Amino acid sequence: MKKLSLICAALLCVSLTAFTAGAQTKPIKLSVFSGSIPKNSPTGEALGYMVELINKNAGGSLLAEAFYDTELGDATSMVQGLQQGTIDIGISGDSYYSGLVPDIQVYELPFLFSSVEQARKTVDGPTKETIFKKLEAKGIIGLCFWENGMRQLSNNVRPVKTPDDLKGIKMRTLPAKVQVEAWKALGALPTSIDAAELYTALQLGTVSAQENPLAEIEFRKFYEVQKYITLSNHVYTPFLMSLSKKTADKLNPEQLKIVKEAALAGQTRERELATKANAAAKQLLLDKGIIFEENPDLDKFKALTLPVYTVFTSANGDELLKAVQSSLK
Repeated sequence: MKKLSLICAALLCVSLTAFTAGAQTKPIKLSVFSGSIPKNSPTGEALGYMVELINKNAGGSLLAEAFYDTELGDATSMVQGLQQGTIDIGISGDSYYSGLVPDIQVYELPFLFSSVEQARKTVDGPTKETIFKKLEAKGIIGLCFWENGMRQLSNNVRPVKTPDDLKGIKMRTLPAKVQVEAWKALGALPTSIDAAELYTALQLGTVSAQENPLAEIEFRKFYEVQKYITLSNHVYTPFLMSLSKKTADKLNPEQLKIVKEAALAGQTRERELATKANAAAKQLLLDKGIIFEENPDLDKFKALTLPVYTVFTSANGDELLKAVQSSLK
């Protein structure tokens, strides 16, 4: 009888061990969301690469799935989902995070950067930790910055060489106060429209102008509803890759490391693809009949937008801006 009891106890132990092991090997599902960004863009392609790396390196403990171009909602709802934990990982322009952490707009001050390389070095530098710390307090963990790149102005009213040419033109801007005020200063009539709705807004005449990198203009076929492009290089837009804090709390240290390393690898891939895409986009747009203004009077544009910096500093102080400007020297 004693021997039978020992056997039963051993079998029970084996069963419990198997059950526990089974529970541990069940993968944690991760939704990886691109907001309003399409799959066929540099960001979309790199997002797929990041997901592959997570699944490959997690040994079955994580199961990541990519979602593109508003499959789970627009960019604004994506940020809300990250806060709530209904979306695990997401990427979008940093303006969409500005409602939570207004300081993030520092990187999108007009004419702050003279080149993409300078901008990349800055957003990868120490100032990002200040922003990431504030984001984490809001329930979102910053992983790294990818990019949308240098933005160019397009419209279907007339060529724009000076700010006077912008007067009275209705244009879509990013959903951040600094951006809205900058375009007001230049004489445009700005309004914030989500990227997912922009093509239709241009098509219907709700707005007549917008601003995006050349590759974005080409990918989204804005050449069908825009005639003129001004090579203004007025703003650099970082894309923030971030993780829901509620999701991070479910991951063990090794899983968290895998996600962070995949995000950085995706950053490298995305920047390489973006560089090639923007270089090729100009000729593609010329072939579509776009008329380019290659030598706008940037001094006049800069002079009118410089006072907008006080919009940022009056709300957030000047410490972060000074740190960014110092890194540019």
